[in-house]
Amino acid sequence: MTDNAPARQDRCAVIFNPVKVSDKFRTLVEETVARHSFAPPLWLETSEDDPGRGMVTQAVDEQVDLVVGAGGDGTIRLIADGLAGSGIPLGIVPAGTGNLLARNLDLPLDERTALEIAFSGPTRSIDLVRLTVDDRPPEHFAVMAGIGVDAVIMSETDPKLKEKIGAGAYVVAAGKALNRLPVKVSVRVDDRRPMRRHAMQVLIGNVGELQGKIKIIADAEPDDGLLDVYIASPKRLTHWLKVLLRMITRRPQKDDRVDQVKGKSVTINVDGEDDYQLDGDVMGRCHVMKAEIRPNALKVRVAT
Repeated sequence: MTDNAPARQDRCAVIFNPVKVSDKFRTLVEETVARHSFAPPLWLETSEDDPGRGMVTQAVDEQVDLVVGAGGDGTIRLIADGLAGSGIPLGIVPAGTGNLLARNLDLPLDERTALEIAFSGPTRSIDLVRLTVDDRPPEHFAVMAGIGVDAVIMSETDPKLKEKIGAGAYVVAAGKALNRLPVKVSVRVDDRRPMRRHAMQVLIGNVGELQGKIKIIADAEPDDGLLDVYIASPKRLTHWLKVLLRMITRRPQKDDRVDQVKGKSVTINVDGEDDYQLDGDVMGRCHVMKAEIRPNALKVRVAT
């Protein structure tokens, strides 16, 4: 290389859901790329046939310096899965209804500010959870996986109603969900004795906050090297009220019928099958769910 050779420019891949981003998204990206002296971006648009897996594989294969992910929770989950262990940082531009990972990392929800952080914010290493369901290939998630009421609510939620009223659509679906539960489960965390419950909800959490600042798992942290297991087994209205009070106060309540345990791995056996969800998306039915923590598996650009 001669002294006059141009310096290499960093390059980013922009993986985006065209249905979710705004009309000005491309312009905002191009402006931000130029401002930070990046090379022209690799544009990778998701589709119904491929919601993100092929795009993140291409980005990793081309050894980009940054991946900007713009879309809802499903898009971000697939990108995080593909980036696991790669060392390539992820900049998140939240463009969905839930935006759960962004909320848990205190990222802004507007495109312009989120893009600025993606290109100039500090990098934080967070954990991912590697999940294997029955005989399916393993995949990673960054927020929560669940069996029970949350998965049923997701499966019962009308997509058109969700577009119109957002999170309120989940409330409408909740009434339907309560008729289908509880679920008989056995939950084993690390090498401890299995917990057998008739559960309304079983969650594996990497983080703990839902929409509306609801902290369902009060002390879950995305970089503590541990996963959090949350089991709610209410039988009566008074139990439900205590479960709700636990979420509001972020403190256990006497006889709230909630088990919350930390560990590095968990195996959940369902008596029969039930719906399960990953980061808010219903994935299908499961009988056995196994999860293990992968510490510091994903680098994310954050605000502070």
